Amino acid sequence: MKNIYIPLLILSTLFLYNCSKDDDGINEKYTLDDLQKIHGNSSKTWKVEAFYKTYENDLLSEFNDCYTDDAYTFFYDTNEAEVILGNASCYYDTPTEQDGRLTYSFNESTGKIFINISKGESLDENFKNTLTILGLEKLSETRMLFTGGDYPYYGKSLVFTAVP
Repeated sequence: MKNIYIPLLILSTLFLYNCSKDDDGINEKYTLDDLQKIHGNSSKTWKVEAFYKTYENDLLSEFNDCYTDDAYTFFYDTNEAEVILGNASCYYDTPTEQDGRLTYSFNESTGKIFINISKGESLDENFKNTLTILGLEKLSETRMLFTGGDYPYYGKSLVFTAVP
């Protein structure tokens, strides 16, 4: 009777060790076909659903409001997205000027996609800006997650949702 417990113990240990609750920890390698989900073979517009200071703790960034009312249109033939700024400002109640930029890069050999996103505002002679570089962690036709860290400690993160 003892002989049956040892193989069962080994099998259940292997099963539990090799199976995970979810596949979030898998290091994704993206392809040119995946880029089509981002730019839709022509152009595709996305909104920021949320900007997290720490994604794993569900803690929103102090800049969440000024990012979630902007629209970002990614294009097939360029590595820049057009940024349409919303009404919420990041630094000043009534800025004199505002600017937003987003560029993205794809390294085919590593399968990595990164965004470089910046927002700046001026009020008369004062100027403030934020520059953030994030890597793509999750991608579907309707949702993108760019993070500043690896699973499960994503840290600073932007969640984009496709605009229908």
